[in-house]
Amino acid sequence: MKQKYFNWSRFPLRFLKAVLSSEVTPAYARPDRYFDDADFLCPYMDDVSEWPNDHFIRRYRREIEDYFLPEENHLVDIAHRLEKKNYGGITAGEPEDILLALRRQKLSNTLIDAYRTELLKVGMDADDDWEPATDFTKPFTFDLLASAALNISLYPYQEEAVSAMKRHFLDENKSAGILVMPTGSGKTMTSVYFLLREMAARGYEIIWLAHRFMLVEQAAGVFYRLSPLVKEGSSEAPDTFTMTCVSGKHAASQALSRKDDLVVGTVQSLCRKTKYITKPLKEKVIIVVDEAHHTIAPSYRRVIEAIRKKRPAAKVLGLTATPVKYTDKGTAALMDYFDNSIIYSVPMSKLIADGTLAKPINIRRETNVDIETRIDEEEMKRIRRRGELTEATIDLIAKTNERNDVIVDEYVNNQAKYGKTIIFALNGYHCGVLADALRKRGVKCGYVYTWNDEAENQKVIEQFRDNNRPDHIDVLININILTEGSDIPDIETVFLTRPTGSDTLLMQMIGRGMRGVGCGGTETVNIVDFCDKWSSFTRWLNPKFLTEGEGELPEPVSRQSKPQELIPMELIIAVMRGIQYGNVQITAHDASLPIGWYNVIDEEGNDEKVIVFASQEEGYLAMKADAETLKLTEEFDGAELAKTYFKGFGLTPDPDDLVDVAGFVHDMGSFPELQTFAQRDEIDPGMLAAKFNEELLPMVTTKERISEIYSSHRTIIDSLYGNRDYYERRIVDFMMYPKGIVPIGTRVEEVEREFYQLDPAPFEDSLEDILSEVLKEQASVLGENYRRPTIAWTDKPYKSYFAQYDWAIDHIKVNDVLNSRSVPRETMKFLIYHECLHQLIHKHGTEFRRLERLFPDFTEHEHFLDYKFPDFYREKAM
Repeated sequence: MKQKYFNWSRFPLRFLKAVLSSEVTPAYARPDRYFDDADFLCPYMDDVSEWPNDHFIRRYRREIEDYFLPEENHLVDIAHRLEKKNYGGITAGEPEDILLALRRQKLSNTLIDAYRTELLKVGMDADDDWEPATDFTKPFTFDLLASAALNISLYPYQEEAVSAMKRHFLDENKSAGILVMPTGSGKTMTSVYFLLREMAARGYEIIWLAHRFMLVEQAAGVFYRLSPLVKEGSSEAPDTFTMTCVSGKHAASQALSRKDDLVVGTVQSLCRKTKYITKPLKEKVIIVVDEAHHTIAPSYRRVIEAIRKKRPAAKVLGLTATPVKYTDKGTAALMDYFDNSIIYSVPMSKLIADGTLAKPINIRRETNVDIETRIDEEEMKRIRRRGELTEATIDLIAKTNERNDVIVDEYVNNQAKYGKTIIFALNGYHCGVLADALRKRGVKCGYVYTWNDEAENQKVIEQFRDNNRPDHIDVLININILTEGSDIPDIETVFLTRPTGSDTLLMQMIGRGMRGVGCGGTETVNIVDFCDKWSSFTRWLNPKFLTEGEGELPEPVSRQSKPQELIPMELIIAVMRGIQYGNVQITAHDASLPIGWYNVIDEEGNDEKVIVFASQEEGYLAMKADAETLKLTEEFDGAELAKTYFKGFGLTPDPDDLVDVAGFVHDMGSFPELQTFAQRDEIDPGMLAAKFNEELLPMVTTKERISEIYSSHRTIIDSLYGNRDYYERRIVDFMMYPKGIVPIGTRVEEVEREFYQLDPAPFEDSLEDILSEVLKEQASVLGENYRRPTIAWTDKPYKSYFAQYDWAIDHIKVNDVLNSRSVPRETMKFLIYHECLHQLIHKHGTEFRRLERLFPDFTEHEHFLDYKFPDFYREKAM
């Protein structure tokens, strides 16, 4: 927060006067006379506090609630903010009711942050457009006795996943495994539910690792709202639960302490400071890797191995929608890290069939722009060697204006159809070019890019997410910021404009639009493919390759073997069709529409759903006509089945799916019945709920109608929803809540924020005595030639440094604000040792930090100075 831009003159006079005349305001800060002039009162307010810090809110809570919050929309804004977090049962309503509820609340971190946010909105320059980047800049301690888990509803597949994780880690006491759930299926919700209710309740400390600020923020929000589950999981659970978030935008690693029950952090912030996380570890630990395909990166391994060195029995849970790591070698290394164990996986086909995920409509667009002639032979060799496009080639494609025009025209000419669209671009230049071209055509759009300011990126994402904002945008362009972890459920279209050899990246891009009606998204999603990689999608509908032959993963690729070509060269050329001067034509292929699915059984006896696209129907009918032959065949080759029955240019089914269909014919003696999406729509919970709500029938009558529908369509309902009870529950959900999303029913309470008065008695020992002790104890580090510096307190308390070494005069100044017996003696020794090191090393570089960390329990002393001491206040003379 840029304090220099904060100005008290923007506040109502009645509030400023109330603060300055308060009984807790020191006499020197009170004006002799009051004028109705905010500028006149500002210097006095600055004497009280230059900006609304935690201590200001503690001291003037009554004045804030009486004279500030009732103005404008502050109370409603605070209520919306707290309602999102399920905090204290506060909801938006009449301002008087909101204020009454706030006055009853303990002064917790969340309440302090909510009040400060409203104060800063007024006091900051209007040009700053100030909004808090995060709610989780400090540790939060939840009062589990006052909190309550009222209603937390999981889908059946999520309940299955929770049971599988409990069985894996607790009943069977296994140490590692991966949870595989498609994007949009509630992977974070499911894992957090398990971690809090089953692991934290049994005393496990949770270490959640992510690689981006936004992923930390998303996970922290779910942990916050579900925190009451800890007490639900076990009668032995503690009465409080502490969460600390660590990243460049959250707290620093120094915030970690022995109180932590949950750490949610970016691996970048933790990998270079592993002592901060390993020092205070509890006896039982579970490490969670969000987007588990990152696990084999050195930074992740460093954190995990540091924790396991301290706690060898630590368990590791990987979460992913896409566990394949580009090559067989990468897959083998990844799976080996998780003991070759897939704890639970749910196929996309099942979730597409029941409406949890949207029906994907593939729209292929070939630009027919020829780039082959613009790539020299050396560049071609590099592409073949890497099996992926080089940066130079990507840049060339991005700067191909003819191709960009095709992309822009495709959206503008179909804007009503495509609606809310996310475009995955090639690089930063490509983002800017596409955004500029779309704006010139009247499209409301924006773009996010890694090198943009984090706050600016977040603002653009919120403009895209919130359809009711006056500055809402319809198109969001990005490179890969939104491939993982973002939660924007109502995306209608995804544009794939960047060639990629990574199936992981491809599925992350497609997954952004896959949230279905059952999870608050859309019925269908348009996947507009400018990169001709759609065929890879079919293998993900039933990703059996994730679990096939557990423990028998592919052999690693030898260094001497031929490099794997993830993108065949002919496909690269056909996909890119780069620069051609003259008229550029776009080839529009028929959209690949999913029409239904077959219920089959895989080789391991698991129920599977094989999604059928319109372009495949003729091929499956040919298979059905040949059913008698299939009945007599003992073994099937998926590739041969594809060649035999799918000879057209349509979307070829995944060979494994064809084996499952043919195997069903052989085992059951008949071809499986096609379950169509049209049939599903007849019994769709959302559609029936809307109809029942219109009819205003009594609930008893509604349940009778549901029973009749179930009796008539039992086969398809059981296939999609498991049983009648869950089917009825989903209809009722849609009747009661928009889009059938049941709000998380919790009431979150935090403990009172503790503030401490500094002991007015001065530090017990002299600085000279402590310096002598430090020099003696640290002689081996400082060296025999070390010169003893002079040392003294500053002339008064300052708000800047704790201490400072003046190299010119070889003198240490210690801030008089620390001259209190409230400061631990060992912490003062650490501070003086830190300044002594500056005689040897001027800057806080690598060697300086290495020597600093030799001091015993240095993490505890840094924690006190950076995160505990700010809770102390000194009463000034009146």
